[in-house]
Amino acid sequence: MSNNKIYKGTALIATVVALALTIQNPAQADNAARLGTDLTPVGANPKASADGTIPAWTGGLTEPPAGYRRGDYHPDPFADDKVLFTITAQNLGQYVDRLTPGQLRLFEKFPDYTMPVYQTRRSCALPPHVYEATRRNAKQARLTNDGNNVEGARIGVPFPVPQTAKAIYWNHNFYYQGYRYTADTIGGTVYPNGSWSRVERQDKRYVYYADPQYVGGDLKNLHFEWMGIWTAPPRLNGFGFSAKNYIDQVKQPRDGFVFRPETRKVGRAPSSSFTHDAPLTSTEGLRYSNNMFGFSGSPDRYDWELKGKREVYIPYNPYRALQADVKPDKLLTGRFMNRDYMRYELHRVWEVEITAKPDTNPTHPRRVFYFDEDSWIIVGSELYGHDGDLKRFQEVFVKNYYEMPTCIFDFDVMYDFDSGRYNVEHLKLGNGPANLDDETLRSRDFGASALRRAISR
Repeated sequence: MSNNKIYKGTALIATVVALALTIQNPAQADNAARLGTDLTPVGANPKASADGTIPAWTGGLTEPPAGYRRGDYHPDPFADDKVLFTITAQNLGQYVDRLTPGQLRLFEKFPDYTMPVYQTRRSCALPPHVYEATRRNAKQARLTNDGNNVEGARIGVPFPVPQTAKAIYWNHNFYYQGYRYTADTIGGTVYPNGSWSRVERQDKRYVYYADPQYVGGDLKNLHFEWMGIWTAPPRLNGFGFSAKNYIDQVKQPRDGFVFRPETRKVGRAPSSSFTHDAPLTSTEGLRYSNNMFGFSGSPDRYDWELKGKREVYIPYNPYRALQADVKPDKLLTGRFMNRDYMRYELHRVWEVEITAKPDTNPTHPRRVFYFDEDSWIIVGSELYGHDGDLKRFQEVFVKNYYEMPTCIFDFDVMYDFDSGRYNVEHLKLGNGPANLDDETLRSRDFGASALRRAISR
């Protein structure tokens, strides 16, 4: 299906945006002029790396392979690529400068852990109207409320030429994934002996920030609404939630409703169950609300420091792991994910460190994030304990849904070094990839009544 059929009237959308939004800071006009010239349309370095390992960005994947039908499993556009080399505990010293502390700890924890490295493919691309929105955002987007809120931005990257760590975080928080998202996901916690607790959930999200009809209007601080309904394991079957994710969570913390199958009732959930260190029921203590999607909570409890940009081997283009013939039991093996299905590439990442403010007491008072320059998605996260030791490491797998096109946070894994367990979330196996433009999804499909209707079907 062509991009024009997926998103009709983008020229009209661009016109409406241009009329509805005005430049708030003329000094930012220079940033917009750099996009598409010495920077890519989203603010990445378009040039190849000094040694040529990272190629120049030439537009990314903008069309699906021939014969692809929307909703099918994604054919691997790089299926003919061969492993260039494999990083092992034995040759680790050759590559240490291009690995993060979290990755190095995996080699230390598991001597047979490996990283198969492939040719770097800068596959990320976005629809033209998102590039246009990003250009406008570059002229007018601004941080307010001490960096805990964003104003003057819609649809695209808010700060393609970031000056602060928080600006980079907001680029991640608003990465484009369409605005009508539905998916059947699978995951769970895997134990060192290879056994695992299977978790299945039906997800849908309506992203107001990216919805063209809200351009120029008041979002009322609403970023997106998210509904999740579990079908496995048995103890969670029928449990569901519908939550509102706000932009400025200092002003307005997340809130929502939950359905409990044991009572057959929908009740309002306290905001504390959706914010900060609220444990996630299905992850056996390995995740909290604010490390979903790398980091999705309010940034106000931490001091943010931009450390710079570096070249790192990161998981990328994981098409092989997400084919119809790959069963979860093949992929989710003991101690770490099956290396036969992994693909690592060298990419430039922004490094950001956050440390907890003195008046807070989070479970992990220090974290280090790595943001992919081409998608702005957090592709790695290191979580440190109060004793200063690295406790957990989160890897994120970025994939281009070329039918849109857009790169999204497709699935991730959280490794816990103390217990030797790991937890996988958002994996799409068994039902095909997410639908990023589900035309049946409406904003009224969320909330207490909608949650009850969805579970009763």
